[in-house]
Amino acid sequence: MNQGNTKKSKQNILSYFNNTWIILGVICAVSFLLRIIWIDLGAPVTGDASGYFWYAIDTSITGTFPNLECGWRCTFPNTGWSSFLSIFFMIFSSDNYLDYMNLQKYLGVIISVVTIIPMYYFSKIFVEKKYAIIAGLLFTFNPRIIENSILGITEPIYILSIILMMYTFFQHSKNYPYITFAIIGIISIVRYEGLLLFVPISLLYFYRFRFSKRTILKYFIAVTVFLLIIIPWGMMKTDLTGSDGLISNVASGPIYYSNVIEENKNKNEEIINFLKTGIVNMFKFLGLSTLPLLTFLMPLGIYVMVSKKKISEFLIFFSIVIVLLIPAFYAYSRNFQEVRYLLPIFPIFCLFSVYFIKNITEKIKFKKLFLILISILIICSTVAFIEYKNSDDVNQVEAYEVAKEITTLTKVITYYSQGGHLDSLRIIEANEFPILRKDLPPSIIAIYPDNYETFQEYISKNEKNGLEYVIVDKGDWRSKFLDDVFQNEESYPYLHKIFDSKDIGYKNYHAKIFKINFDEFNTLSSMEP
Repeated sequence: MNQGNTKKSKQNILSYFNNTWIILGVICAVSFLLRIIWIDLGAPVTGDASGYFWYAIDTSITGTFPNLECGWRCTFPNTGWSSFLSIFFMIFSSDNYLDYMNLQKYLGVIISVVTIIPMYYFSKIFVEKKYAIIAGLLFTFNPRIIENSILGITEPIYILSIILMMYTFFQHSKNYPYITFAIIGIISIVRYEGLLLFVPISLLYFYRFRFSKRTILKYFIAVTVFLLIIIPWGMMKTDLTGSDGLISNVASGPIYYSNVIEENKNKNEEIINFLKTGIVNMFKFLGLSTLPLLTFLMPLGIYVMVSKKKISEFLIFFSIVIVLLIPAFYAYSRNFQEVRYLLPIFPIFCLFSVYFIKNITEKIKFKKLFLILISILIICSTVAFIEYKNSDDVNQVEAYEVAKEITTLTKVITYYSQGGHLDSLRIIEANEFPILRKDLPPSIIAIYPDNYETFQEYISKNEKNGLEYVIVDKGDWRSKFLDDVFQNEESYPYLHKIFDSKDIGYKNYHAKIFKINFDEFNTLSSMEP
């Protein structure tokens, strides 16, 4: 009797491990915990995340979308994420701006974690359940996806929408085409380049369902649903900002290329330069972004798909990838060096990779054990990769503390890589929150080094602008002469160091602040031939 009960309990335990929802729940819980461990709750959002934050704050305070009076940060085109945030900001109540910023980060984390569910169902259309779970693991534990999800920016909700679009597109229900095109409309509101997906999905629709009176009618109904989403949004944006934020922004890319080429005397050289810069950066960041596992698994998966004669599936996904790479190429051709532009294609890369894992697993006797080992490898490699990378990355809390030090000294600074934190400190000066962005105190003036050939020229021409302090750090945006100041401070006797983050024990952010002695500077300058 006892043996029978023991056997039954073992079967119950095994049934738990075979339950897909329990497995997905465990994966979600672990991926959520990892993100929470790595999130910087003590530092404000910066860069694009700051723009989304202020748009959402202004919307939550006024109850309407910001217009031109708010400034460019509140009238940028990609406002779908900010509009979504504003709903939560209206409900949330705090007088601490960091609480709102952390809420923004948490929402990005939750959306990124939940995305494993549609990723699983999307993958299950093409592979068995166990491999669909592996695809979900590859996605949710991808180090680049994790790093991006804790920043409070648009990619989590943008990628979720793309996966939902692909899932609904490959379903066979008669109502799914309407949902697919509705999602494309939502994607376009989140990021205007989502409009580009309308073209390949339209072509693939007729490739899948062929031409007939019925399919053409369904297509026009689906397009109507799409237009009912983007036209009111575009009209509203036009009334507020003078631009629809959709078609006008998609068209701005070719216009930018055209203007730059026209201004250059050697037009062919400028075209080649755009192409060269875009291609080099594209391959560079494709290599960097797919580390540590997708770099190897994804091309092997493509090979398996082709060798198994799944060419039609590959070409369908490849067409979507190409369209999603157009905005990335545009950014890289302008030398914007960020991995985030490639993240929307990662769900497809993960699916490609699973084809290789499936091919290997089917040749092995202990299939379950092998898949468990693969799952452990995915998680462990992600943890190791991010921990290694974090040891070299800037600690945002430390950078925020340095920004506080700067604001006690001056209102005019040299531009430095972590200067985005200075914007958040304007809230502290205002001494109240929530507050409209336009009501914040004036921002600190950052003088860019781009248009100066030497450091001496940079200082002498900006003395009249109030430049008294030089801030340099070990970042990615330094000019050559500011880099030299950071590395060889002893070569600049007229710079008196008053702050060094290493002196107060900071380990992951090195910044220095110098006060310019203009008497010494002018004396040395007059002695130069």
